[in-house]
Amino acid sequence: MHTPPPPQQMFQMITAYWVSQAVGTFAELGFADLLAAGPASARELAARVGTDADATYRLCRTLAALGVLSLTDGKLALTPLGETLRSDVPQSMRDMARAQTMPGHWLPWGRFRDAIRTGIRQTGAALGSEIFGHYAKHADEREAFFGAMHGLSSLVAKEAPRVFDASQHRVVCDVGGAAGTIAAGFLNANPQLTGIVLDLPEVAPLAEQAIREAKLGDRCRAVGGDFFKDVPAADLYVLKAILHDWNDEQCRTILTNCAKHLTHGGRVLVIEMVIPDDNAMSAAQLMDLNMLTMLPGRERTAGQYAELLASAGLRMIDVRQTHSPLQVIVAETA
Repeated sequence: MHTPPPPQQMFQMITAYWVSQAVGTFAELGFADLLAAGPASARELAARVGTDADATYRLCRTLAALGVLSLTDGKLALTPLGETLRSDVPQSMRDMARAQTMPGHWLPWGRFRDAIRTGIRQTGAALGSEIFGHYAKHADEREAFFGAMHGLSSLVAKEAPRVFDASQHRVVCDVGGAAGTIAAGFLNANPQLTGIVLDLPEVAPLAEQAIREAKLGDRCRAVGGDFFKDVPAADLYVLKAILHDWNDEQCRTILTNCAKHLTHGGRVLVIEMVIPDDNAMSAAQLMDLNMLTMLPGRERTAGQYAELLASAGLRMIDVRQTHSPLQVIVAETA
């Protein structure tokens, strides 16, 4: 396989944000859903959506060169890569593409140099509020963000129950669970389980709807609350992409709230992108820069998670790999 010369590789890195906006715009306009019905020309897509025909063709031609689309005799079709931008497929990446290129993420990243100079997240400076406050005021972005989190959760919803046997547990609490995708994965794999999805009061109705749609309403309920104050009692706590949002002190509070309710034989599962000890390239290092820009948190190594858990009265048992960018850290009462 031919490796491009270093200047060409660097050019591709520098201009990667062009690709992000091209994919994000394609996703936001719903072109992938239109092409799911069959091939179409750029002019036909533009007429359906109300965009400029020439600009739409230039966008789609670029995405065809990138492998998102195929372009044959003027007709566009989705490739397997492009299929991930449909809204109605398992593990859809459409909302991730939308959320990452909307103002809530895009504007803070425009101040990334200030984040490096100061070590301070840039959401307040760019948005006038923290990111979750921004989402509270912008329903379209909030919907895209929670859809993106559902997409990431879908990647690991079957993997977590595969790598962790929950057959001895009775109540799973999905802490900060949004749509409850992880809880649903455990409930579907373990018929003896009942579930609780804990999230902010404004998010709980979304979880309730998702639980009903998953036909789990008789075994799972959504609870509006604040995991910094308390969590419902359970013998299995799952925290997917929660701790990386917060600093060590805030994480300690969340984990302590889980530990104080954990029944005998209970477990806490922390599902995160763990930075490899040898710093081999993974999604975790880039996600860490996203946390630096957006939130008080960070990605951590396994050793750092072990220390964090210990400070909350928990003991890390092990770290389990999944067929996804996320790992499952298993902990018990110390």
